Amino acid sequence: MPRIVALFASVTFMAVATALFLTGCTGSIHTAPLPSSDVKLTPHPPVIMIAPFDINTGRWLVGREGIDLVDFKRSFQTNFAEQLETRLLKLAPAQQRWVDDLPDHGWLVAGEFIVVDQGSRALRTGIGGGAGETTLETKVYVYDLSISKTEYLLSFRTGVPDPQHGTGAGSGSAPAGLSALGEPVSTLSGLGSGLKLDTTRTCREIADILAPYVGN
Repeated sequence: MPRIVALFASVTFMAVATALFLTGCTGSIHTAPLPSSDVKLTPHPPVIMIAPFDINTGRWLVGREGIDLVDFKRSFQTNFAEQLETRLLKLAPAQQRWVDDLPDHGWLVAGEFIVVDQGSRALRTGIGGGAGETTLETKVYVYDLSISKTEYLLSFRTGVPDPQHGTGAGSGSAPAGLSALGEPVSTLSGLGSGLKLDTTRTCREIADILAPYVGN
C-alpha cells in the first residue's frame, strides 16, 4: 500500500509540474475577471465613445527616436482607436469622440499604453520559442457618462500574463496625463506585423471584458 500511495503522489506531482510548465510557456494572456457586483456601469449604453489612448506615458521600445518616434506613436494611437471602434461596434453603437461636449448618456472608453515593445523580428523568425516577441500592455478606463464625465467607474489592464497583478476592476480618477485625451491624427505606415497582431488581440480583449457589462 505505501508503494501505491508513493506512486500516486509522484504521478500527481509530475502532472501538476507539467501543467505549470506548459502554462508558463504558452504566454497566454489573462483577461479581466467576471463583472463585479461593485461595478455599476449602466447596461445597454446608447453609445460607446472612444478617446485616443494616451501616448505620452509608458515604455515605447520601438527602435525610433525624435520625430520618427512621435510619428510612430501617433500612427499607433490612430490604428488602435480604429480597431477598438470596430470591435466595440459589435457590442453597441460606437464612435471615436473626445471633445468636451460629451453626451449625458453612454460610456466613454479611454486608456493609456503601458508597454509597447516591438521585439525582434529576426529573433522571432530565427530562434522562435518566445524569443524577440512583441509586448503590448494597456490600462483601460471606462466612464459611465450618466454618472460622471470625470471619474471612471471601471479600470483594468490588458496584456498582463499574471492575473494577480495589475488586473481587475476599480474606480477613481484617471492619472495625470489623461486629462488631455489626445489629438486627432492621420494614419501613418510603419507598424510592425507583431504589434499589429497585438493590437488586434488587445482590442478583442477589451471588447470581451466589456461585453458582460453591456448586457443581453
